[in-house]
Amino acid sequence: MRRVAIVVVTAGLVLAGALPALAGPGEDVLRPGEQLAPGQALLAPGGAQVLVMQPDGSVGMYALDDVVRWTTGRGVAGSVLSTDATGDVRLVAPDGAVLWSTGTGGSGGTLRLQDDGDLVVQGADGAVLWSSGTAQAPSSLTGPGRLAGDDLLSSPDGRHTLLIGPDGVQLMGPDGTVRWAPQAPARPEESDGSSSGRSQRAGATPTPRPSPSAAPRATAVALELREDGNLVALDADGAQVWRSRTAGHGPATLTLQDDGNLVLLDAAGAPVWSSSTPIGPSALEPGGQVAADGSLGSPSGHLGLAVRDGALVASWDGEPFWSSPTDGAASVRLQEDGDLVLLDGAGAPVWSTGTAGRTGARLVLEERAVLLVTPDGEVPWQVPVPDGLAAAPVDAGPAPGAQPTDCALVEGPVAEADVVRTSSGIRVHPCLAGAVDALVTAARADGVELGGGGWRSPEQQIALRRAHCGPSDADIYDKPASACSPSTARPGSSRHERGLAIDFTGGGRSLSAGSPGYAWLVEHAATYGLTNLPGEPWHWSVDGS
Repeated sequence: MRRVAIVVVTAGLVLAGALPALAGPGEDVLRPGEQLAPGQALLAPGGAQVLVMQPDGSVGMYALDDVVRWTTGRGVAGSVLSTDATGDVRLVAPDGAVLWSTGTGGSGGTLRLQDDGDLVVQGADGAVLWSSGTAQAPSSLTGPGRLAGDDLLSSPDGRHTLLIGPDGVQLMGPDGTVRWAPQAPARPEESDGSSSGRSQRAGATPTPRPSPSAAPRATAVALELREDGNLVALDADGAQVWRSRTAGHGPATLTLQDDGNLVLLDAAGAPVWSSSTPIGPSALEPGGQVAADGSLGSPSGHLGLAVRDGALVASWDGEPFWSSPTDGAASVRLQEDGDLVLLDGAGAPVWSTGTAGRTGARLVLEERAVLLVTPDGEVPWQVPVPDGLAAAPVDAGPAPGAQPTDCALVEGPVAEADVVRTSSGIRVHPCLAGAVDALVTAARADGVELGGGGWRSPEQQIALRRAHCGPSDADIYDKPASACSPSTARPGSSRHERGLAIDFTGGGRSLSAGSPGYAWLVEHAATYGLTNLPGEPWHWSVDGS
């Protein structure tokens, strides 16, 4: 049996000569009867993923960027990871207690660390019996290259996906809504000389994206990034139905960013085209400022707020529906006293919400309103989305009514009218609201700022399953959560639909296992009734599911 000494540097931990105990020749598998002791590791064949049995008793999966991709959660020092004789993979404490298990006993399975970042238990026939759900689709396509069939790109944080679905090539946002698709060329009398998306010039400001329904979408079944730098959409016959008009830029790379913008970069890394679909942060903290080239966005990206043409403009799917009565603004600033102020190029105020005296107020973009929220939950100023713009969510839950005060009595999805918004802007079931406010306040007192997304409508859950699990009804309703990437609960079973789960963020990004926010939650969340779902550092719920 070949053993290879490896040196792994992850999150400040140095493992010198860390060897997988009894691991096979590839050092990427843990077979029945084998174990990893503290300091030992499995290494994926390509070397880009490593699974470490850490001295603190937890198991962590790391990538080359030193970000923890998956973890078993808090452990006990001296624990070992073993695959028992029946194929069950267990984290076992020194006293013999089983701290974590894949539940695959009787399968004769093997634990395997794959190059795509997924940790799986495979049966003798190669079937996947368990998965960490951490397989990562690529976020970039380097030309010349092609996306077709089951190929996809996913943003590094997993919230945005470019795929080929039943309706062709589509860029899907966090809620599964189509945010961009290649459009068939307009008739000459309708053409403005542009393509779907925007060619980028140095210093150019992307224009608001059009509504996805503003023009008919081409039936594109493939995207081809050509050697000359042109991105082309092709139909089933191989005919060109759309192009980025970037030929001549030479070798290029198509990248799906965490903000949801699909960008074509030249060899020097400069953008030459984009889908114009970035989603800005969903909140502006006291003292924060947004310039004319920036924006704020609701978590789904439908609602946006930005300074455009000298005014503060609120838009829905890129279409303005409200603006301030100004024409000389260059930026917007939320003052420490709670007043939201528009400033001209010289920094002089030209308009404000008149909300001074609300120290600590935050500007929050929910899905249906722009809200100025004070620390005690007061909303002194808001811009609601007109009813005709925002489609009502599918009401697959119970009718609005009295809700239990004990979270253990919440047995299914709840309607939007039955959830509440905490003072921190997170929508949850009323039974959880007080605990969430107390948690966020305590974290802030310790210097940790936490945000997040809580309640999710049945419509949103279905859309997420379509994006993460596949387009068919079987994918959406039957496929196990662990078979989706990232792992996504079946419609009707998600704790988000009950308002009993939160996907926490720090600085506008999902928490990672190496973040201060995650470390704080590991130590304190149980006090507030929240438990982490192993493998998803951002996901916390009342029962850990």
